[in-house]
Amino acid sequence: MAQYMHPFQKGIGKKPRAKLTAKETIIPAGGSITLNCSVSSSAGWKFDWFRQEVEDHAAHLIRNNEPDGVLRVSEGGVYSCRGERGNPDFYTKNSNKVSVWKTGDLLPVLSVSPSWLSPGASVTLSCEVEPQSAGWRFFWYKAVPELSSRSYSLELLPNISSRTEQNSYILHGQTHTAGYVCRGGRGDPVDLTAYSEVKFFWSADPHPAASLSVSPDRVQHFNSDSVSLSCEGNSAEWRVKWITETGLLYDCFYWRNMSRSTCTISLRSYHSGVYWCESEPGLFSNIVNITVKEDINGIILVSPVHPVTEGDPFTLSCRDKEQKLLSNVFFYHNNKLIHNDSREELKISAVSKSDEGFYKCEHSGKESPQSWMAVRVPLTSPVSSSLPVLLIAGIFIGLILIILLIFLCCCRWSKGETFS
Repeated sequence: MAQYMHPFQKGIGKKPRAKLTAKETIIPAGGSITLNCSVSSSAGWKFDWFRQEVEDHAAHLIRNNEPDGVLRVSEGGVYSCRGERGNPDFYTKNSNKVSVWKTGDLLPVLSVSPSWLSPGASVTLSCEVEPQSAGWRFFWYKAVPELSSRSYSLELLPNISSRTEQNSYILHGQTHTAGYVCRGGRGDPVDLTAYSEVKFFWSADPHPAASLSVSPDRVQHFNSDSVSLSCEGNSAEWRVKWITETGLLYDCFYWRNMSRSTCTISLRSYHSGVYWCESEPGLFSNIVNITVKEDINGIILVSPVHPVTEGDPFTLSCRDKEQKLLSNVFFYHNNKLIHNDSREELKISAVSKSDEGFYKCEHSGKESPQSWMAVRVPLTSPVSSSLPVLLIAGIFIGLILIILLIFLCCCRWSKGETFS
């Protein structure tokens, strides 16, 4: 018996591909959207529908042999379709894939610029929602630490009703470190996305709510080194947190490494990042950087974690895993060799603002990571602060001398004496 072969299988025509289209790819809360599947080669097609979870690698058949190329969906996922007809069935190539999301599953991305700022500067918050489409409004929140729940309560920023149509918001006159969150919304009543991850900006506030100290007091450490971070400030409880270089947020208390206000960590590579203390209600300490050197056969630069005050002495050294002070070391400032001669330590008797920057050391062909050394300019220097006092004292003494001189002249004139 001869086997039936579809015309496309005989090579008479080219096997068509189904086409999947959607006017909208975001499902509103409690609603659905429409997907359309079509084949352009002729009529008489029926349709199979496939759905794939966003995190899954395989598509699953959800509808079979549907006479209409229209599908209403209320679940997110990656959808595709194909056409079929004939006896035996002939299938088209699978269609293009269309990703569909529920609004509440969308995760906005918040960015903060700048992340490091001087007190009183302005900060720009930017919120991006993918896929981008018209009709989004944006909501902005300040993240306030809640130690009891190891999370943040969110306070909607005031006076932004006229700005929610924009995906950016400017904060003016920021003086303290703070964290912020955003989310998008569409429609009326508003259909909201998920909250973004919390993003921080760090302020060089000269009077933070707490002081974070590190022991041993240096930026760079070797893998498996033990380090203690202690918070001191006017609060009943402080919590040490850090953000890694990849943007992940960690809580020392969650890792069960907090004892009172001190966090003790056996360092691993993911501990490289920015550290700070926080407490209720919205109090933050100064911040410090920690860099973990994974290669235990390498070297590290020994530099303090806190900014150096302008005019103070400053010393850098280079050490190995055994904490041995290395000699014949070359030091670099912003990737430029500082001195042509090798030495054990780099000593600066009086630091100036020009000394600020990235430093690293080199020994026997091995280089340390580079670390930022910040220079803090005092608000008032001893010389400048004493000038007003000296000026007032000088004026006062001068007035007294003038009065005494006039009194002396009057006395001599009354006696008939002359004064020259």
